[in-house]
Amino acid sequence: MTSETSATSTATELSLRLATLLGLGLTLALAAVWGTRPLIHDDLFFHLSTGDFVVEHHRVPTTDPFSFTRAGERWVSHEWGFGLLAYGAHAQGDYRGLVALKALLAVSIAALLFLLMLRMAGRDRWKFAVYLVPLLALGLWAIDEQLILRPSLVSCLLLLLLLHLLLSFDQTGHWWTFASLVGLFFLWGNLHSEVLFGLFVLGLVTLEAVLGRVSFLEGSPWRSLLRASTEMPYLRLLVLSLAATLVNPNGIQVLLYPFRVVRFLSLGGMDLQLGHFTGATPQMQPAFFLLLVLLLLALLPLREQLHRISLTQVVTVGVFLLLSLSSHRFIFYFVLLALPTMAMLFQPAMQMLDDSRHCRLLRNLLRAMVLLIVGGAVAAGWRSKPAGPISRHFPEGAVRFLQEEGVDGRIFNHQNYGGYLHWRLKQPIFWDGRALLFEPLMRRLPGTPLQEATTEWELDHLVITEHEFKDLAAQLTTDRWGLIYWDDFAAVYLRRLPRFEALLESRELTLLPAFGGVTGLNILAGSSERAAAARRELDQILEFQPLSQRALYLKGLISYYRQEYSQAETELLAAATIGPNSYVLNALADVMKDTGRTEEATRLQRRAIDIGASPTSDEE
Repeated sequence: MTSETSATSTATELSLRLATLLGLGLTLALAAVWGTRPLIHDDLFFHLSTGDFVVEHHRVPTTDPFSFTRAGERWVSHEWGFGLLAYGAHAQGDYRGLVALKALLAVSIAALLFLLMLRMAGRDRWKFAVYLVPLLALGLWAIDEQLILRPSLVSCLLLLLLLHLLLSFDQTGHWWTFASLVGLFFLWGNLHSEVLFGLFVLGLVTLEAVLGRVSFLEGSPWRSLLRASTEMPYLRLLVLSLAATLVNPNGIQVLLYPFRVVRFLSLGGMDLQLGHFTGATPQMQPAFFLLLVLLLLALLPLREQLHRISLTQVVTVGVFLLLSLSSHRFIFYFVLLALPTMAMLFQPAMQMLDDSRHCRLLRNLLRAMVLLIVGGAVAAGWRSKPAGPISRHFPEGAVRFLQEEGVDGRIFNHQNYGGYLHWRLKQPIFWDGRALLFEPLMRRLPGTPLQEATTEWELDHLVITEHEFKDLAAQLTTDRWGLIYWDDFAAVYLRRLPRFEALLESRELTLLPAFGGVTGLNILAGSSERAAAARRELDQILEFQPLSQRALYLKGLISYYRQEYSQAETELLAAATIGPNSYVLNALADVMKDTGRTEEATRLQRRAIDIGASPTSDEE
């Protein structure tokens, strides 16, 4: 009987471990899939330029070397270490090396977070691990949008390492954990100014240790909130870690930088459009609010649970919860701090579920549901992952055009293109995403006429998006500027200078405008001469950007209006494969109707209704 019970227990434990490992494997696979999505953050490219500068000059820049508008101005390059890391990854594997680095960071964060949750779950941690997998998957969903390659992603990994080391230090006090913590802060201080968050956590732990020595707290219910060993040299650790943080080329400015950002954001008076500083909402961040509900449930009953958690947990989770409600970029830190705390708080409930025979079905359903949902998310994420290592919105075609045609000089660019343009062109740019450095320009430029800006900064050409085009369209007069290139995301204008005269004569686009619809395209298509000229312009665009959906769409419309249905279908199908676009599908449906394929036309029209208007689409 005993052997049968033991065998049953062993089989149950084995099935638990297999379910846990399978669920964890799928969750880490999901992190890897989301981590391999294309690079989308423009700041990455000025980080690459920073790494290139450090390698070439053997020093860290403290003034701006990348723009002509703020050249030589003080620049706190607090992320230079990340720039060197990114530059190394790019040197080893080009953009795919950077994607691999991002995926590695995403998987490492998920794995370290799960291990920390296990450590906080108590003695029978592997018995409860199966319940922690869905919590980890929910946390991963909450940070999905923030799995982009930027210094903050490395900071999140370092925060998890800090929490692991602090836990080990509190339990053992070994000298190697002390030395590792100091070394971690030295590394972090040269990678990102969010090292301030790490010092905040360490400062709270130190406060607990100091307050834990106060005798009048003995017997108080708050004594448990101030739980920390009185024998660990936390004060010495804090002082040395702070000193190690300051050993960087920017000194104290690394720690002051976040406060300067807060001051910059609080001054107002500008249309900043910094989406990552908007507060979390249930519509945009549902997983975060689901975690918040679970956290509140985990705190019940409140009095008993507060005796189980430390002051550091209460303050850090509470602070980053409030910060997340004001800016969703802090959700990542909230998740990293809240999930281990929730693992500890849910331990009694997990024990009760594990002990109850009646909950066996519930446990099995939970495992099956987690495996099904996470497995489905992995498959869906892989299938929907865009092709290519970098996002299509970067002006890749515009850069190729400028390089091949030898266009140089002073450029006015969209601020979110600055890093990419400098990295690719190796020429000074107007500005990029370093908001504090370019604050004077951000305050001055709105409302400044284009001609005045052109004269002051001696601008030669423009690389703009639809956002600027709406404000500049009336000022881009043909006597001063010539449109030389456009695609789905960018347009290039050359100033009418003698050195550009030959290029404008051979390459200027006059029939099809940048951005927006083309009125009277059917009339243009009716003229063989003008239709041929329009197609030459579109071929010129496709020469540098073969994935310009708008160029393919307009070619398809011209062919359709000329009743060249086979060619129109080929061109519109090519446009449709680039991405969902209701205008393309409707045009393709018109081709199908006119060639007698009514059922196919109806299906395409239904898909077009489901998709709605696309941001890169164009009306006739």
